[in-house]
Amino acid sequence: MKLLWHGSWMDTPGFHLPDQGVLVEVEAVLPLLRLENASGRSTRRPQRKAAVFLMTDGPRSTLRKVRTKREEPRFTGDFRVAVVLGRTIPSRERVVALAARTPPAAQQLCIHHLLVRGVDEAFSSQNLVNMAAVLAGDLDALGQMARQNYLYSGMEPPEELIKLWSEAVGAARSASSSHLMPFIRPPAGSGEAADTVLRLTRPEPASGIPVALLGAGDYARTEIIPALRAAGLSLFSVANREPQIAAIVARDDGFLVATTDSERAIAELPRPGLTVVATAHDTHTHLACLAAEAGHRVFLEKPPTVTRQDVARLTELMTARPGMIEIGFNRRYHPLVRRARARLWHEQGPTSITCTIKEIALQPDHWYFWANQGTRITGNLCHWIDLGVFLLEGRPLPVSLTLSPRIPGSEAGDDERVLTVTFDDGSVLTVLGTNRGDDIRGVQEQIEIRRGRTTITIDDLWKLRVRSGGIERYSRTIFRNKAHVQMYRGALGRVVRGEPAIYPVGDMVVVSAIQIAASDLVRSDERVGEIPDWLAPTLKRLP
Repeated sequence: MKLLWHGSWMDTPGFHLPDQGVLVEVEAVLPLLRLENASGRSTRRPQRKAAVFLMTDGPRSTLRKVRTKREEPRFTGDFRVAVVLGRTIPSRERVVALAARTPPAAQQLCIHHLLVRGVDEAFSSQNLVNMAAVLAGDLDALGQMARQNYLYSGMEPPEELIKLWSEAVGAARSASSSHLMPFIRPPAGSGEAADTVLRLTRPEPASGIPVALLGAGDYARTEIIPALRAAGLSLFSVANREPQIAAIVARDDGFLVATTDSERAIAELPRPGLTVVATAHDTHTHLACLAAEAGHRVFLEKPPTVTRQDVARLTELMTARPGMIEIGFNRRYHPLVRRARARLWHEQGPTSITCTIKEIALQPDHWYFWANQGTRITGNLCHWIDLGVFLLEGRPLPVSLTLSPRIPGSEAGDDERVLTVTFDDGSVLTVLGTNRGDDIRGVQEQIEIRRGRTTITIDDLWKLRVRSGGIERYSRTIFRNKAHVQMYRGALGRVVRGEPAIYPVGDMVVVSAIQIAASDLVRSDERVGEIPDWLAPTLKRLP
């Protein structure tokens, strides 16, 4: 499929059609406005940030992040809101459509069904201009409502957007606009749905275990692909629901296959291979299980689950096929965290753990806020829920949760909330996620652990202090790091050597139960929650 991106037509895989989507063969596109930083992260004072990261994170990590940030506009910097004239595939009905958060043009576009309307054969380019003139009356409002395309979010377009679109369709014939608006006409297509797979070549034959990378976002490009290369694995296929992203990453990094269909990437991966799941959260469990059932090893990025059904399916598979699925909670691999855990072995009794996390501010339309992604507790704070479970070895059972009230006037239900989890041995885990405070160092975390007569603090995964018996002992790493390198080196090394994965299925069940119950509290605005009644029976059934 030909797709226009940053002024050039490029070959990409075709769109994988979601349930809410309509595939339209494009006759003409009329872009209305360009979306700035569509679903990206804004960076405040980037030069100052880079200088600070050089001191805290070291030159190698900083340069990799700077390079990824500079390249981000290649992937997110050319989305538009546009009106489209074309025909549906395969029915060939002539339609007009409002394409939200779309590439400037393509031979085929996937558009939410509520934003597609049938028209007769007499509908002309002038009618399309009339519609566009109505929509252009308030571009600021249009841009805010159409910053996401609603195909994958589990949410429908807002009523205000549908109403505005209906008014524009109604004005197509009744008004006559004098606006001069440039059309984009893609190359003629075949009339059939474009193949969701684009096959490429590379100059030299690959060796090593073949890999399918599902999800090619900023994190995958910054952390996962370099780790796969360092482990000597063969980059076979990359999947992303955005065709241009899949194509660009495949060409840049030497993958043989670019696709918008993650299930097809799994099906075409030579066995036995490795599947890395780094897609949207609601797809994690399904894709991991599909890959393992096909005989592949799986590295599953956090969170492993979003729903109770996810937990049941993943538990069953991890139990039936032990050692097939590794889960990517990176903090438990950090050397200071492991040193703290070893020191706790010398103390008896319950543990109190307090984690304060300075989070990164996200755009309101960021996919982390989609209803089907499980709140930011599932997407972010699950890291520190997992850390607490890792430090509380012996797996005490959580028995209750409390969540601080919503901040008055806050737009997101999980902003500035304190989650407290109590366990049946008297241990307590407290997690505060906050957007407040200095943000130049990015995500920052302060962890305090108390057991017996020992207090341990970990400052931003960089410095460790142990206080016991009136004596303080200090240690640190040379640079701050989030242990991604250690995690991938260990996990991918086990794949290469044929050794089993080591993440315990019981930890996955406990972490999932806590994050699901906490997310339910966020949605309901309740203060006190119960641990799901399926947790204890599920743990008892584990080998």
